Amino acid sequence: MTGVLLRLVRNGGGEAAVGELLERAKIEHEASYLENVENWISLDDACAMLEAGVQQTGDPSFARRVGEHTLRQHAGTQVATVLRSLGSTEAVLQAIAQTSTRLSTVTKMEAIEARPGRAVVRAVALEGFMRRRLHCDWATGLLAGTPILFGLPLARVTESECQARGGTQCLYTVSWDAELAAVAADPQQRVTALEAQLVAMSERLQNAYATASDLVSTEDVDAVLRRIVERAANAVRTPSHILAVRTAPDAELQVYSRGIDEQRAETLARALLANETPLGDSILVVEVTSTRRRYGHLIARYPGTTQFFPQEQELLGLYAKHAAAVLDMTTALQESARRHDQVSSLLSLSHALAKAGTSEEVAERLNVAVPEVVDCDRIAVWLWDHLEQTLRSVAGSGRTPEQAAYLRELTISPRDTPSLAQMIAVPEPQFFETGTEDAFISSMMAMLEVVGLVVVPIVARDIFLGVLTVSVTDRPQRLRPDGKLLERLTGVAALAATAIQNGQLVDKLHHKASHDALTGLLNRVGFRRHIDGVLNGVGWGGGQVGLLFVDFDEFKQVNDAYGHEAGDELIRKAAVRLEAITRDCDEVARLGGDEFAIILPDVGGDEQVCAAEERVRAAFMEPFLLGDLAISIGASVGGGLWPEHGRTVQELVRHADAAMYADKAKCRRPPVTV
Repeated sequence: MTGVLLRLVRNGGGEAAVGELLERAKIEHEASYLENVENWISLDDACAMLEAGVQQTGDPSFARRVGEHTLRQHAGTQVATVLRSLGSTEAVLQAIAQTSTRLSTVTKMEAIEARPGRAVVRAVALEGFMRRRLHCDWATGLLAGTPILFGLPLARVTESECQARGGTQCLYTVSWDAELAAVAADPQQRVTALEAQLVAMSERLQNAYATASDLVSTEDVDAVLRRIVERAANAVRTPSHILAVRTAPDAELQVYSRGIDEQRAETLARALLANETPLGDSILVVEVTSTRRRYGHLIARYPGTTQFFPQEQELLGLYAKHAAAVLDMTTALQESARRHDQVSSLLSLSHALAKAGTSEEVAERLNVAVPEVVDCDRIAVWLWDHLEQTLRSVAGSGRTPEQAAYLRELTISPRDTPSLAQMIAVPEPQFFETGTEDAFISSMMAMLEVVGLVVVPIVARDIFLGVLTVSVTDRPQRLRPDGKLLERLTGVAALAATAIQNGQLVDKLHHKASHDALTGLLNRVGFRRHIDGVLNGVGWGGGQVGLLFVDFDEFKQVNDAYGHEAGDELIRKAAVRLEAITRDCDEVARLGGDEFAIILPDVGGDEQVCAAEERVRAAFMEPFLLGDLAISIGASVGGGLWPEHGRTVQELVRHADAAMYADKAKCRRPPVTV
């Protein structure tokens, strides 16, 4: 049973489907174990696999189909030889009590009646076991497959009483065509039938070879698919045939037909895809499927009620496989071309990211390169601040000045939107359209005037680094969440993750190189870079920049009296006070020892610089608490104004330094300890 079950699942979805079924059924055995007819499994595992098969295929008759196919696997084996040696279908069913023990150790089966064309079989669970509904369905299919041993169609089986459904027993009535069985049993008739089958199979084999040669044809795919329909019509003699396929899940339905007009063929194909069977027609449908994907159906149609032979379904299935192979090659070529374009774009992005330094430079490179990979109108790169637990936009394009200003000021935390909390927990792309239930995302989309938004997490080694947002202002279907778009975006995010991590390492190195380890303020290098940037930003078109130099009074005495640890603590506390009295736009730097500088961008004149000097002096009025000590220490302050007191950084620094020493000379007093 398990071997047949896995074969049916594999035929429908390949090895991935087999793995999914075993996982769904929670089976610990490998597929190879389950396909070995010498191995046994428990009733619970068997029923779990049947239940998983029903769920996975969506076919409520899946268990019965497994039963129907069970005896087929023994064709040409000693098992089939032994069973056929009994002489007839009724003889095999008469011996069911003996043969059933080869299949199951949990059920007792016996024939109540067995005669040509009809048999009644009873099944009951052995002590310690219970009959299961799907187990009964499988037994129904198994009994229906008995005539296959003698080259006959499936039998008709009805279960009039079921132990799994509350009865005292399972009672099956099996019926088949006795006259057809009698003809098949006649030796002369059998020889004649075999000769006819041999001729027919030879013709069909030649036809199959011809169809296989189409697979390497240089003609376009439409011509090859039409020829497959013609060859299928020659093999399965029905008035009309239809091939209805989609080259991709979101592609238009393509219909090829013979013996029926195109409009009627398309109507019939769509009805069958919607599980609507036309009344008054006999329809044989096989799936056009491969291990890659499901493409559609190949259909043979009789107007009226005509029974199809099992061999016809197998033949039609052969041509369906040919069609699937053609479509596999076509889609493979298309995907190859698409992947070539995608890889080229990602390679260009990789080269661009390799040239970036800091994390913000990486973000800018992403901002420029992503439109070459994804069809979009607006892009934003957001980096995650692990200390603040917020996202901050560091690069973007396609926005108005107002929208750019809005994003510069915006930070997003998991408290603002559940979507962010979900993405951090499960880092998978999220798709949004106008009208999303997430109020925060909805308001942001309205502000940015976008109708479609994709948010892709940037993650490296399970560390959440940020997100890439891609949006469109019209035609949201451009960001349809299909496999192609996800491949491109996740490829970009994977490259970005490594680049951002490298950029963050560069950020740390830059920070260490430009910041003081004791206070966290700018050091002398960082001070010079910052003031150069401020002066370059102001230019010569107007505006003034102030600079303060600060030096503690008699700081050496604190180190001598209480040690360098106390001195370091005093430096740290003084740095905190200096930052507290400055504006948000000001920058405090420690130049070394007890020397500090304060850069004052955008000041109005000497008065504002003098006011800043007084704030510094006032900050040192209160004693500094160092453990049990309270130390009062003063500060000397000197200021300068650019460009009045120096047109270069060196000139401005010399002026402020001289002013600071002049202030120190006015009032020297030792530190006071309490």
